[in-house]
Amino acid sequence: MDSGILILNKASGMTSQQAVTAVKRLLGVKKAGHSGILDPQVTGVLPVFLGSATRLAEYVTDRRKCYEAVLEFGTATDTQDATGAIVARADPAGLDERAVRNAFARFRGVLLQKPPAYSARKIAGKRAYELARAGREVDLQPRPITVFDLSIRDVHLYPGDYCVRFSIECGKGAYIRTICHDIGAAVGVPAHMRSLVRTCSGPFVLADAHLLEEVAQEKWNLVLAPDAAVEHLSVLTLTAEQMTAVRHGQPVDCPCGDLHPAQAGMGTMAVGAQEAPDAGCGGAAVGEGARGQFVRMVAPDGRLCALYELVEAHEDRVWLRAKKVFCDAG
Repeated sequence: MDSGILILNKASGMTSQQAVTAVKRLLGVKKAGHSGILDPQVTGVLPVFLGSATRLAEYVTDRRKCYEAVLEFGTATDTQDATGAIVARADPAGLDERAVRNAFARFRGVLLQKPPAYSARKIAGKRAYELARAGREVDLQPRPITVFDLSIRDVHLYPGDYCVRFSIECGKGAYIRTICHDIGAAVGVPAHMRSLVRTCSGPFVLADAHLLEEVAQEKWNLVLAPDAAVEHLSVLTLTAEQMTAVRHGQPVDCPCGDLHPAQAGMGTMAVGAQEAPDAGCGGAAVGEGARGQFVRMVAPDGRLCALYELVEAHEDRVWLRAKKVFCDAG
């Protein structure tokens, strides 16, 4: 094997890039990348894409992610987590559990969130955290994020430990430490994120993730096939004629019934959905909003050959064009 996806359980104390470099060394690959940065102190699911599978990373980056977090009341920090310098302090003794729960309820749905100064966002080609560390003022514009679910696990408002343990399911670009900071502001007591674990990234879950120590022992036995990243997309099994067209990146059309539905799961069709197809082609794999969706083009033996985009659906046929081709013209 020279390509695939390793679901890493990233340890605390290393950057995401350091984790990828370690995986490259252990597996002997030259090319690798990850989907979705984890801060050094954050642990959990970090999908690492190897070889040609790096071309599929975006189809996981854009899907939903889940976390388990602990918010601590009493102090706010410049990084909005436990690693930063304290910038505000207040006694949380007067906090009321109902007020805390009401504040959490306001952080569901589509929100405008201002990214933290210590983040990987770029300003004039520079990472925001680089400017912040250099003492430069960082003012990032708010961006829309989506919080699909925010559930409190435990509210602990006792001397010496004023905290809330919660789980969150969100879309791309959400900063959980900023949510912790903003909830503190909402209840009038400074807060920061004490800890964070990513429990899922798209289809990949913590139970299936591996520590670097396991990777060192099992190596490629732990690596998934590249198409594990796109199993949420509808699939077309190619005929010999279609295989020839796909190898050359040519358009393909087929009856609606030849498309098979995507597997159920979070973030299905998260990338590329634009507008509904024309009436008359309403199979389960096409459905509402199908135009602009991507389709897995697979060989009869199940090998992933390409990703195509559905550009038109009319009556009983669909038309697809090449997005990424993985099989060569030979």
